[in-house]
Amino acid sequence: MRQPENPFWPKKSILNPEPPKTTFVPVRRVKRALTREEQKIVDAEAVNHFKIPIPILMEHAGLAVVEICEYMAGATTTQIHIFAGKGNNGGDAYVAARLLYSRGYVVTIWDCFTMHAHSGVVYGLREAAMTLGVPVRPAEEFDPYSLRSGVSRMIDEKISGLPCMIIDGIIGTGYEFARPLPAHLRLITNKIAEARDRGARVLSIDIPTGVDANTGEVDSRAVSADCTVTFILPKEGMLMDRGREYSGIIRVFPIGLPIDFADRALRNRTL
Repeated sequence: MRQPENPFWPKKSILNPEPPKTTFVPVRRVKRALTREEQKIVDAEAVNHFKIPIPILMEHAGLAVVEICEYMAGATTTQIHIFAGKGNNGGDAYVAARLLYSRGYVVTIWDCFTMHAHSGVVYGLREAAMTLGVPVRPAEEFDPYSLRSGVSRMIDEKISGLPCMIIDGIIGTGYEFARPLPAHLRLITNKIAEARDRGARVLSIDIPTGVDANTGEVDSRAVSADCTVTFILPKEGMLMDRGREYSGIIRVFPIGLPIDFADRALRNRTL
């Protein structure tokens, strides 16, 4: 019997060494933040080159928002008010609304663009939420003065004590400081600010409405968030000047993509 076939012969020895292992190379990302233009390139590359449909990315984004929202809400008795725009930010908001409603939360969607005819992916996500039973109302009807605090958690740990959770999905990286928020959106963000003053917690999607993703400059009626859930990488404006203050706690989610996806997408565009 040859030694390698001997069951008592050690599997690893000087005469029978283990084959060499492939060298482990950790995945590292170079980019630490994205500008507005870079975010557009990354989104386009995800769809066109890497063949990842926008609805899948939005589902992952909405799920990330739900994860943080549940933690901040503290209990399913906390009402959730979701302000949805007409773009991708609004699409993420509609996904989050549907998922939170499915998990037993009392959810209301406040449409910030009732005068706008929704289309494409956002229209489909909006219809899915409405068909499931999530009420959609004009954002102008939101009344922050009607909010009341719940029973303290010292009395009942199943009740959070918050008046409500507010999710800001109005405008994401598309806002530019050179173009102030429209008057009707300023009225809505004023109501969100009043609700926050009355104890509501505010969670922004990707970047707070009214914060410039490139410069960190903020509109005079920008949304001030307690927490911002951003995707792939933070935006440049969230890390500088008043943009950092308005973003609150920043949580980054890869939405199902590799951690170096932004580097790969930007490098692929330059090739």
